[in-house]
Amino acid sequence: MSETINFEQTVLENLRLLPREKQQEVLDFAQFLVQKTEQKKQLLSESSESNSSSITEPSLKLSQARNC
Repeated sequence: MSETINFEQTVLENLRLLPREKQQEVLDFAQFLVQKTEQKKQLLSESSESNSSSITEPSLKLSQARNC
């Protein structure tokens, strides 16, 4: 956990050295990365849900065919 604090402290120290417009660029980029990460998580979640339903559907069809 202290590594995280040191990392955050280093980022903040460097951020404070930048002019205001560069600080805004850093903020914009950080927000972009957060959004990109959330989208990737959502896609992985949707893909996982899609894969699990496609796996169960054929087994349902097989069990229905056996009952015929």
